[in-house]
Amino acid sequence: MIVDNLDKILGLFGLMIGIELIAIVIFTVSILYIRNPVAAGLIGNISSLTMTLGIIGYAINRDRK
Repeated sequence: MIVDNLDKILGLFGLMIGIELIAIVIFTVSILYIRNPVAAGLIGNISSLTMTLGIIGYAINRDRK
């Protein structure tokens, strides 16, 4: 049981790192094209938030079944 929980924790940690890396790439690309740091920051944060909410929703839906 501890190993199962450890696997879940490590998997979620890996997903969070991946989400943050994707958000950094989206922020960098949008700052290069938009040239407005506030808009680029909003785009990066919103993309990170939606990816995180999607993963949480997927995990909740998977645990219900």
